[in-house]
Amino acid sequence: MGRFDVDLLWKLWLISIIVVDCNAAVPKESYQSQIPAQGLYNASDNVVILNVTNFNSSVYGDTKGWLVEFYNSWCGYCFRFAPVWKDFANDIYAWKDIVVVAAIDCADDENNPICREYEIMHYPMLKYFSVNAHQPSLGLLMEKYDNVNELRHSLIDLLEREQQEGRGISWPNIAPFRNYETANIWKAIPNAVKYFFLLFENTDSHLGAEVILYMHKIKILQIRRVLSDNELLCETNKITNFPSLIVLTRNETQKILKIRIPTQEGVCTVIKEFLISKGETIHEQSPVKNYSIKDEYHKSSTSTTKQLQVIEQLMNTDKSEDHLYQLDLENTLRYSISHEIPLHKIIKDKKMDALKKYLNVLADYFPLRYGNIFLETTRDIIKKRNNISGEEFSQIVKSVEEEMSPIYSGPAKWIACKGSKEGYRGYPCGFWTMFHMLTVNFATLNKDVNHEPRKILEAMHGYIQYFFGCADCSQHFIQMALKNKMFNVSNANDSVLWLWSAHNEVNARLSGDNTEDPKHKKIQYPATEHCPNCRYENNTWNEENVLHYLKTKYDYKRINYYDSVNTHKNNSNKMKIRQERLILSKYTNNKKVGWDFTIFDISICVVLYVASAIILILVCIKFAVKRTYKKRTYVSLLAKCDFYFF
Repeated sequence: MGRFDVDLLWKLWLISIIVVDCNAAVPKESYQSQIPAQGLYNASDNVVILNVTNFNSSVYGDTKGWLVEFYNSWCGYCFRFAPVWKDFANDIYAWKDIVVVAAIDCADDENNPICREYEIMHYPMLKYFSVNAHQPSLGLLMEKYDNVNELRHSLIDLLEREQQEGRGISWPNIAPFRNYETANIWKAIPNAVKYFFLLFENTDSHLGAEVILYMHKIKILQIRRVLSDNELLCETNKITNFPSLIVLTRNETQKILKIRIPTQEGVCTVIKEFLISKGETIHEQSPVKNYSIKDEYHKSSTSTTKQLQVIEQLMNTDKSEDHLYQLDLENTLRYSISHEIPLHKIIKDKKMDALKKYLNVLADYFPLRYGNIFLETTRDIIKKRNNISGEEFSQIVKSVEEEMSPIYSGPAKWIACKGSKEGYRGYPCGFWTMFHMLTVNFATLNKDVNHEPRKILEAMHGYIQYFFGCADCSQHFIQMALKNKMFNVSNANDSVLWLWSAHNEVNARLSGDNTEDPKHKKIQYPATEHCPNCRYENNTWNEENVLHYLKTKYDYKRINYYDSVNTHKNNSNKMKIRQERLILSKYTNNKKVGWDFTIFDISICVVLYVASAIILILVCIKFAVKRTYKKRTYVSLLAKCDFYFF
């Protein structure tokens, strides 16, 4: 014990010295200014960060269009898509007075009502909100692409449709130029415009619109696009190659400008060179340069970074990934039932069946330390319903949790599933961990019974198919379940091994992916140091030993309560009373009789009736005694009178 205290004091002393040194090396204001604003994006990305407080006031009633990414910061596909979205925001930065690129993190509990209202069923989801949009508009769904060019072209199609429908009239005109002659072209053009450009292009081209939008802030010029199907104008100007560019000036001179590189940058360069040759000065607004918080921080002090690594190493000494932590399990459960399921606007049919199966296995096999009756009650409420809204489900969970508090043994945090930085590991890690634990404990508790051997796997399959936020992950899992014949599993032990094999298959697919935490590599587990006997000499798996390893690691008895708050004893009596009250409530609610009265209600009535009858009898007795007393007094007085009379 004394040795432990000495080691602990030494670590605390070392940490305090390093922290002081770090504070001296990095100015507080500088560090705070580099903290990300939210999730996968920060202020340097030219992506407007939306949340529950500013969403409606931003996207509705604006003269600009809004293109919003609804994402989830733990979703692997969202993590891969984020650099594309940042590049896209920088690419069209010059259009920011026409369309705003934004993002909202649906992993943030506070944003849950917004993501549910806009029916965000998978991530990432892109929605375009029109100019001057008003509620209850939910935006137009825009297909997501993996490269900037396709995103830009899709957006241009939306903007062109906006103008065709009479919106965006203050924007530069990106509709095709339909006039068939250029003699009177200057009559409808503002006096400030000195140069008029016509860009001839094929009918399926987006080049003209890109150039118009990119250069629309230069007031001395106007650009219009001419499609190749405008045959008369093409013939008049002797245009046979596409794209081609001509410029007209107010003195009616016309000149063909040679396009060397047929791209947005190439055409813009030709136009700028022409303007410069005319002595014009061009003022452009460049996008803010992206910078990495990590890179800026490393610039401040290399030694400071090493010192912080020492702190991290010390603080994580006892947080082995090979342990099963209660807080990881609880945080997964909490996020699942309090955030992910409530995102759905309405839950019914197959989705409702999947929810019931999921709640059923949680109620039966999840080791909720401070009250499994919480899960049982939630399950019992839902199993009587044919459908339910996500909002109503959320309210049920909250009310039951408040009635039975405390439910969880500690704060909402990750231990073994904590990533090296935000966006890594977290909920996906916890989700795998929770279902490994459920399959193992189902197998342990049902070792002598071969009933419903796929119960846990089927619940997991249904949840991932209908509720798991990462659409890419869901699709891969459903395909893998079919390919690997999940529904053919015939006993509980094989269920444990099927999930282990599936997890390793996912690890193999994601190994080296940019969603992989560099400090927590996707390996084929268990690692040799954790289970030396799990592989044969030829490096193939010894499944018997693997099963033993899994059953040992994920067993209830092996749960580590690191950082859990031990308030169980203090709350046991209160918890018992609340459980009894809840059971009584469930019982009376199920024992209805005529006129919607319960047995409890009738019992109260009987007690009141008996009490009233007793009171009435006592009152009657009192009056009777009083009357008898008066009569006796009267008789006594008469006797005395008779005595004196005689």
